[in-house]
Amino acid sequence: MKEIIQRYFDNELTPDEKKELFASLEQDAELKKEFIEMQNVRALSSLLSSDRDPISAAAPLSGFRKRRQILFYRKTFSYAAAVMLVLFAVKGLIQPVIPSLPEEPAVYMMEVSSHNDRTTSFKLSDGTVVWLNANSVLRYPNKFSGDERRVELIGEAFFEVARDEAHPFLVITNQYDIQVLGTRFNVFAYEGQDVKTSLVEGSVKTFMKDDASVSASLVPNESVEVKDGEFVKGSFSRSDFLSWKEGIYSFDDVPFSEIVSRLELYFGIPIVINNDNLASYRFSGKFRQDDGLESILKTMKKIYRFNMEKDRSNDSIVIE
Repeated sequence: MKEIIQRYFDNELTPDEKKELFASLEQDAELKKEFIEMQNVRALSSLLSSDRDPISAAAPLSGFRKRRQILFYRKTFSYAAAVMLVLFAVKGLIQPVIPSLPEEPAVYMMEVSSHNDRTTSFKLSDGTVVWLNANSVLRYPNKFSGDERRVELIGEAFFEVARDEAHPFLVITNQYDIQVLGTRFNVFAYEGQDVKTSLVEGSVKTFMKDDASVSASLVPNESVEVKDGEFVKGSFSRSDFLSWKEGIYSFDDVPFSEIVSRLELYFGIPIVINNDNLASYRFSGKFRQDDGLESILKTMKKIYRFNMEKDRSNDSIVIE
């Protein structure tokens, strides 16, 4: 972060990078203090290194005596300026003299992206905690305003929403929208996949994007997907599928083809299965995210013997 702050003072940050920096300053008091200290130091340096003081700006004078006089006053003025600035800094009086942080838009959109094979967690301005699965993106405002708290999700995320009945929390996906007041739930919404919402605690209501009258309400341990334009609810008794938050991918009696589909999404690497019997074979197991894709497949290979080869021409894995 020190490098980013340094680049800011060197005018090397892009507009988006500036937004991220100011958002971090708002949320981290220690970081903001460090920013102001660096700002003060740079201001002090610029004043002491300036060649245009009241004496050097005067008209040229001739004569050795006059030059010595100028040199004396210049040094005296610099020392006095240094002492005054240090005193101001100690007393906290320098901050009003230094220009304040550049004004940024009151509300602007931010974006958090998780890398392949990596999850991340963070807190929104209202106190809501978000866990973002691998290869996912969440867009949200730096601070919520208006009647609702709206975020946009591509990928998979688990939300622990801070309760605020006056300001509903909305998750926007490519298939339907999800509204809650304060609850804990998981949303699977990768591109090209059916969106699935699973409720752990509280209550959830879903609305079809093109027709808000088509909706579904969930109670804990229920899930919902869209099938043929309608919401279809299901239930779950185990929450092992949420272990991805801790970096564990858990599968319980799941067809190999479905497991491969998930691994492709998480690791961003295409996997081709040229074995119909293997595709329908059902596996159970838990795998560490940090082990990597190839290690996970090699572990499964010990259960059902198959050949695996990496096609480097298109960066994919072929399974026979």
